[in-house]
Amino acid sequence: MNNENVQHLKMAWLAAEEAGDKESQLALLRDHPDAQESLIDFIAAYRITESREENAQQVEILPLTQRAFATALERVFSSSVARSGLRQLREQTGLSLVETARGLRLGIDVWKKFEDGVIELVSLSERQLERLANFFHVGVEQFGTMLNNSQPIPTLDRRQTAQAARNTLNQQKKQSFDEAVKRSTMSREEKKEWLV
Repeated sequence: MNNENVQHLKMAWLAAEEAGDKESQLALLRDHPDAQESLIDFIAAYRITESREENAQQVEILPLTQRAFATALERVFSSSVARSGLRQLREQTGLSLVETARGLRLGIDVWKKFEDGVIELVSLSERQLERLANFFHVGVEQFGTMLNNSQPIPTLDRRQTAQAARNTLNQQKKQSFDEAVKRSTMSREEKKEWLV
């Protein structure tokens, strides 16, 4: 397995760790036997360096560290990621649509609206935007740019011309995040978690 694929697996493992999704972490190890050794070494190093106690200085440094981490990721993945949409970001982290929705505790229908660019960026609170950006280990600005660049995958009905398909995509109604969550199939607890 090449380094890029291993890197994506590590990022997927970290995303699952942050979401507290142990099943996804185990599935990564089980489903990628050729990368198990690298992943096990990475997980061991992660656990060894994981801090058990936070002091005041660490709390102050955390936002600076997060910005530095986001900048480093942006440099590693180049600015082409910022020009792409949320679907590409999800695919680069090696997560499926279901894994992403589960990790964020969102309905699949809501995350799909993010990827299709239906959710309006201005409808997200700062807390919601930070939570979404942190899940993917990107900066808030970068996540916002990617949301604005997100578009649905065009599908062409045999009876439909290409121009008609483009017009249909352009006419897709924008929706606020709160409205999307309220209309979602998410559980009451998940809705409350995002709407508070």
